[in-house]
Amino acid sequence: MTETAEIGPLLDFAVRLARQAGGITQRYFKGSLQLERKADNSLVTIADREAERLIRKSIAQRFPDDSILGEEEGERVGTSGRRWIIDPLDGTHSFVHGVPLYGVLIGLEVDGEPSLGVVNLPALDEIVYAGRELGCFWKWSYSRGHWKSGHHA
Repeated sequence: MTETAEIGPLLDFAVRLARQAGGITQRYFKGSLQLERKADNSLVTIADREAERLIRKSIAQRFPDDSILGEEEGERVGTSGRRWIIDPLDGTHSFVHGVPLYGVLIGLEVDGEPSLGVVNLPALDEIVYAGRELGCFWKWSYSRGHWKSGHHA
């Protein structure tokens, strides 16, 4: 298992990634989108695909030996014992109908054990994140730039 001291920087990285990916989704939110259907008949948009590409590229650059399992592009197997699990736009149906209840989800398993998770709700300016033995945090903003925090250990 990764030491708690190592989870903190990984969690910070995941939070930054979720915010960046959320920025991509926001560019398309309430806009005109071409919808596609995946093999399972669920919806996918350019926002889903671009957000996942950003997350995958950032993880691969910083942690090239880590595995990545993504909603849109499947799994890339690594050798580090860490596996990032990403859903770049959870709630695509809400997203395409202009409902702000969608999120960017990023999780990390270390040696098969859940170690951190991030849920960014970009249209609501809220983010929830947690790390093993670090606690759970909630940040929200009613006006950009003025983040408030809540914490539950």
